Parts: sequence; C-alpha cells; structure tokens
Amino acid sequence: MKSHSIHRRDLLKSALAAGAGLSLPPLALGRDPMLARQDDGVVLIPPRADSCIWIWLPGGIAQADTWDPKQYTPYRPGMKGSDLLGTCESIPTAADGIRLGAGLERIASVMDRGCIVRALANDIMFGAVHMRAQHYMMTSYVHPAGFKAPSIGSIVAKTLGRRDPNVPEYIYIGRDIDTSDTERLFIAEFIGPGFLGVSAAPFMIPDPTAGLATLNVAPGMTRARLDRRQMLFQRLNNLAERGLLTSDKVANYRKAIDDARAMMDSPVKLAFDYQNDEKPETLAAYEPAIGAGELLDQSYYFGRRFGHGLLLARRLVERGARFVQVEYQYGPFKGFDMHESGRDRMIEMKKQIDGPIGQLILDLDQRGLLDRTLVVLATEFGRTIASQPAAGVEPEGSSESHTGQDLIIANEKMYGFHGHFSSCNSIVMFGGGMKRGYAHGKTAARHPMIAVENPVRHIDLHATIYTALGIAPHTSHETETRPVFVTKDGKGEAVAALLA
Repeated sequence: MKSHSIHRRDLLKSALAAGAGLSLPPLALGRDPMLARQDDGVVLIPPRADSCIWIWLPGGIAQADTWDPKQYTPYRPGMKGSDLLGTCESIPTAADGIRLGAGLERIASVMDRGCIVRALANDIMFGAVHMRAQHYMMTSYVHPAGFKAPSIGSIVAKTLGRRDPNVPEYIYIGRDIDTSDTERLFIAEFIGPGFLGVSAAPFMIPDPTAGLATLNVAPGMTRARLDRRQMLFQRLNNLAERGLLTSDKVANYRKAIDDARAMMDSPVKLAFDYQNDEKPETLAAYEPAIGAGELLDQSYYFGRRFGHGLLLARRLVERGARFVQVEYQYGPFKGFDMHESGRDRMIEMKKQIDGPIGQLILDLDQRGLLDRTLVVLATEFGRTIASQPAAGVEPEGSSESHTGQDLIIANEKMYGFHGHFSSCNSIVMFGGGMKRGYAHGKTAARHPMIAVENPVRHIDLHATIYTALGIAPHTSHETETRPVFVTKDGKGEAVAALLA
C-alpha cells in the first residue's frame, strides 16, 4: 500500500500553493485521507491563524448579562426567580443585529470583527464543581481522563512548535506560580503539558506589571560568568550514566535551560518594556475603569494585571508568539464566581475587562494582525438563577432544569445569576479565520435558558479552534503506547458555519 505521508512543511506549501481550503469545507480538510498523517499521529491542515490569544475568564460568566443578553428585569423585593431574566439593559454593537449586556461598550464597538457562539451546549453536569468544568474546557477531556490530559496551549505548542525561535510557543500570563493547596495544584495540572512533558509546558508570567526578573542576570553576575556556569553544568551532565544521557525527558529539561538562557539575549525581552515603548494613551486604554478600593471585596483584584497582560500578549504575538493565555486569576467565590450580589459584582468585573479587551482587538486589527491571530474569550460554564436562597450548593443537574418559580428573591444580594449552569453558556472569538459580525445559535428566553437553535458541543468548539490553527481534530499524541486525540476520541468536528 502506497504511503501518503509527506513532511508537514511540504504539505502546507503544496496545499497553499494549490489554493487548498478555498473550495473544501473545514471538516473535509480534516478528514481527507490525502492529507499527511505522520507516524506520530500529527495531521496538519492549511491554517487560518498563526497565533492564538486565549483570554481565560474562569468562575462562570453570567451569559445573560454579557454575550447572550435577555430581557432586563429590574430588582423588586419579593420577585420570583423565574422573573429574573437579566440584571442590565442590552446595548447595540458595531455588528448589525447583535446586542451585548450594558457595561461592555468597548467590546460592543469591535463586535463587527467578532463571532459569538451563544449556545455552547453540554450534556455533562458539573454542578458547582468549577475545577472539573475548567479541566474540561482547557483539555477537552472530563476528569479523571485516565491520563494526564494536556491543555489546549500545550497541544498547540507540541503540535506546531515555535513561530519564532526566540519566543516560547506557549506563554501563560496572569496566574501566580503556586501549588500550595490541592486546588492550585490541580489548576497547574490542567493548564500544563500533561503527558506531553516539559517541552510543552507554559512559560509563566505571573504579573506583567512587575516585569520578569528571570530574564536578567542576578546582581553581580556577568553574562560571561553565567555562560561558564552553564558549560560546567553541561559537562557534569555528560558524566551521567548512558540511560540518562539518552533520555528524552532529560533532553527536554536541558533544552528548557538552553532556551531560557537564549531568551536573556533575545529581542523578546523588549516586549516587557511596554511601559516605556507604548504611548501614554495606549497604556491608559489597557487600564481597568475601576480600582481595588472601589470594589465590594477589596481583597480580590487583578484588573490592572489583567489589562497589562493583554497588552503584553499583543506585543508577544507581534514578536512571534504562538499561543498566549491571559487569565483573570481565578479565586473561589471571587470574580465571576458570584454567589451573591451578582448584579453589582458583574458591573465591577465588566469595568475591569471591557476596556482592555476592546483595545486589544482594535490594536490587533490596526496593526494588521487580527486576520492571522485568533482571540478566544472563554469561561468554564454559564450562570442561571439560584435554585435556593443559599446559592452554590445545588446538586448536579438541578440548575439546568428549574424555572425559578419557587424561588423568592428577598433582597438585593440575591438579585443576580448565582446558580451554576453547565448545560449552556457562550464564547466569543475574534479574527483568526472566524466569521465577523456573526452570532451563532439561540437559547431560550426564559429559564432554564437551554440551547434551542444550532447548539455547539464543547468537543466541536475545540475542533473548530484547532482547525483554525491548522491542526486536524483527529490529530493525536501518544502516551503509554496509545494515541490520545486533541478532541476526545478524535470525534470533534469543526463547525463550518463559524469559519470564514
């Protein structure tokens, strides 16, 4: 039998030269047997995007107040939960027929470049367990998966490699390096490389406003002295037994050290000097519209870190970054994880994310980068009305079915979307081969607000994102002599309606 395996670069060159992808639907591209399936399971297709900025907003965003607004129902004492459809007015956007929740005016102004999936449907009920839902969104696999599932960033890094030799292929901005308890340790697992190993691990930048001291030598240390130390380290390693010398894992750690040293002299360092390089008005546009001292809970505030993280992400993409993830750092019962005062806290969160996200899209578009940069705004699940006065304790599946007819909203702290809603939420994408000014799917106007038109499964959302980046949804990487696909069992299908 004749093999169709060819080198991935040759495949891309020939495919692009022939105009592949202009007449074939994305799914056909992913399944065409004439496309290369290499021995390692990697199947590449003509990419629509070269880079991805994944904006991670964990906690469970109330979609009815943001991307999928419903009828505004002002608070009144004693109102039924079934009467609460939206805590804010909806506003028009730059895209005809698309409306967002009030407080997202800057994002609304660039929605003519955006694509909303309003009915991201799910048949897996997570109840109030954020960690399992976040694992699912980050990896496409439900925990426990039977193996250490790699994150989407690590899969992209491993499969596509670096765009620029000086810039790490997977960069993570905004999360503290902290494994001090089981929850933080679990988060570090599902945003990491899983079984793919250290070569696909994220390059962590906790706080962009603080710079990155590790790119500079320690006080009193010269670069020449540092290089001598590294040479000594390599010579000592060469004395190890043969099994270690030929170990792939050891080689990957050595490469990580070499790459870190190379970054100290590379142009990527200049990306961190944004406070001197950027115009004052640009810096101001990435600042949140609210400070920590103005919040209901002043102990939890990452607004400035988040905004500056988006600015740094744009500068890193300009210098050749492949995948950059920016997180508004998750905290239980904090941020978008709203168990009380949902209306007021949503107002606060919108003031922190709206301006910086809107400016990022504008900057990318004005610099000619948006066409080839996929920007994704994601969270782990949606929100609905609480099923009982004490929000956040509902059993799995209850929020997905109740109407709120028996719930009385007795005070303003109860006014908001405090229930966890696994069945349906929304996701927003910009650029990178996605349709512009487009909203896909529809949800019910009243509770439970489940998908009623064009639902998109999580597995197919992942397949669509991988397809845009040039990775076929049935691509696999091997662990313990078996293939693990980038979408569960390789069955994800790109949604052609979302792709331009």
